[in-house]
Amino acid sequence: MRKLSLYAAAATAVLLAGCGIGAPAYPQFGDTAYRIEGATTALDGSGATTQTVIFRDGPKMRVEANLPTYGSAIVVFDESTNAAYVLNPTVPAAAATITPVPSTDAAPPDAASSSAATIVTPPVQASGVAVRIEDSSAPQPLETAWEALGSENARSAGDCEVAGEQGHEWMPRTAPAPGVDRTACITEDGIVLRVRENDRVLWQATSVQRGPQEASLFGIPAGYQLIDPQAVADQVGENLEQLDSVTGAAPPAPQQAPAPRG
Repeated sequence: MRKLSLYAAAATAVLLAGCGIGAPAYPQFGDTAYRIEGATTALDGSGATTQTVIFRDGPKMRVEANLPTYGSAIVVFDESTNAAYVLNPTVPAAAATITPVPSTDAAPPDAASSSAATIVTPPVQASGVAVRIEDSSAPQPLETAWEALGSENARSAGDCEVAGEQGHEWMPRTAPAPGVDRTACITEDGIVLRVRENDRVLWQATSVQRGPQEASLFGIPAGYQLIDPQAVADQVGENLEQLDSVTGAAPPAPQQAPAPRG
């Protein structure tokens, strides 16, 4: 009789879990400010990884990626205003300098003449360019797709731990494509720690710090020049394609060639 009771309890637990009763609550997205660092794997199957740092604070996001073929790339994006920019620093900041000027006077210089024979160069402020990009080309937050999926279309696949953070493995109830199993390790407060597709890890965090982020991280730095994106489309095109593989943005629309002049 006791064995039958155990079987009945186990069957009840399975039934309740299948109905969503007793299962972990689906993550709450959008309320956590954080800095997360990790590595992404290229979608082309080459195995190349990209070191990435992502800052989130409300609707604002900053992505810093060390791209293999481009170098350092920075994108800032504000979901509330749909404003996205690629930042490209060009001139590093430098301190003020004092340059002595040789005296042309035959008389020995005194203290007064020595102080006058100098040129003080003011400090050079950091500068660069900010390229406005299409909203559809901006990197999307890692959690966007899982937030859109919703609890009714996702199921828990067990507990997980990444970068010292506890979470649950979630997967769509319906596979995104035949033969494709996609899972994500997500914390209760909506931080995506790892994304896997079948046996391949596409994203994995190495460190997480929660807390408000500096507002200056998400804006255009003082001294930066706004650039017409058409003028630099060729230069930033590869950059955007690389960032797409980092955070899943849609590929930029192809540029149309200008009509020939009559």
